[in-house]
Amino acid sequence: MRVVRIALAGFIVAILAAGATAAVLGITRSVAFEKESSALARHWNQDVTDGVSPAQLQPLRRQLDESQFQRSSWWSPVWWTQSGLTVIDRLSRSTDTIWAGDVSAARSEAQRWVTAWEQLQAQLGQYVPTSASTSAKAWPAQLESASTPATLMHYASAWEHLVQAARQQALGAQLSAQVARLGGVQALLDQAQSVEQAAHHLNLDDEGIGALATALRAQEIAGDDASATTAKLVAALGAFHQLLALNNNVAGTLRPIMLSVDQAAAEGTPDSQSLLAEYRSLSGALAAAREPSQLSALAQQLSTLQGAVGAELTNDQCGHSVPSGRVITVNLTLQEAVFYQDGCVVQATPVTTGRALLRTPTGTFHVFYKQSPFQFISPWPKSSPFYYFPSWVSWVMEFDAGGYFLHDAPWEPAWQYGPGSEDSSGASHGCIHIPTPVMQWLYTWTPMGAPVIVTG
Repeated sequence: MRVVRIALAGFIVAILAAGATAAVLGITRSVAFEKESSALARHWNQDVTDGVSPAQLQPLRRQLDESQFQRSSWWSPVWWTQSGLTVIDRLSRSTDTIWAGDVSAARSEAQRWVTAWEQLQAQLGQYVPTSASTSAKAWPAQLESASTPATLMHYASAWEHLVQAARQQALGAQLSAQVARLGGVQALLDQAQSVEQAAHHLNLDDEGIGALATALRAQEIAGDDASATTAKLVAALGAFHQLLALNNNVAGTLRPIMLSVDQAAAEGTPDSQSLLAEYRSLSGALAAAREPSQLSALAQQLSTLQGAVGAELTNDQCGHSVPSGRVITVNLTLQEAVFYQDGCVVQATPVTTGRALLRTPTGTFHVFYKQSPFQFISPWPKSSPFYYFPSWVSWVMEFDAGGYFLHDAPWEPAWQYGPGSEDSSGASHGCIHIPTPVMQWLYTWTPMGAPVIVTG
């Protein structure tokens, strides 16, 4: 019986010891958790002070408040097996991630305005205020040393304000310089009037220049601030000049393509008529094109046509139905001459033939006279509308009696040769004008008796 009492007493002592140990463990762990959670809360508060958005930290605060450790007393069994520090570690890592993300985003925003400043300097550096340039020199070092989102966002805001203000000042200074270079406001208005006329003549979009000029004129008369309207007008004039340059570039491609298409038509290549029709369609489209997009699309179509014509001429160079040997053919409708040797095209050129009432005869002829140089003497009296002053040329080849020659015409500009030139001021009195460089070659290339075939 004594043994039973001793054993029971030992058991009770063991239970009391275990309880004491659990109590000590619970108190120790709960106190440690409370200390760490308070430190984490202070950390969050400091992060908010340093610029972290409270909304980003709110979910973490909620997770801490709702954790079983935050809601358990020291005597709760939860402390017997866990310390709760794993929750603190997880929330700390999440806090660090939020901090790093906010610092990175704020630094990127600040860097954006540093970059914007660099771009402003590159674009308008000569017009940027000196005071702004001096202030901006310190930005890279400030950006490098800043370590909190609040500091970085403060810099970003301040730099944004400075960049925007400097840009407005620079644009104003640039505008004043542009207007001065143009000769002042009146000269700007005069240019606007000229541009309006050019736009109307070429059927181009005038970029609203007329309305802007009217508004600027009214503001100047009223003494109102016209800087915004002036800036818009200067920009519109610049845009129109770009449009005009594009239009001229496209128009400049027409003549070479026209000459190639006319050559194909004069040779009678298989697809020459469809190419000729396409050229005429695109030529008409140029007259109707008013905007950059239309002109750009037209330029691409003309480039495609040019490639197609080039391939057509290359593939159909030989096998033409003309006499053997060296042959000269002239198409009066196309104002185009083609030179063949044994059925193969050697060269081609635009020409200018006889004017109204003095048209070049059609038929098959032969070269029977050559001379270099040669002076033309008018067979018409001075009272005749066909009279011309004595004129020297370098090379002539007569192909029909009565004074019908192939010859150079140094008085005729190169751009005038080709379709329609027979009705121009440079039209001949029945002869066939050949551009000087081609005529120099042709004179040597052509033998006496060579056929000259002139078609309508």
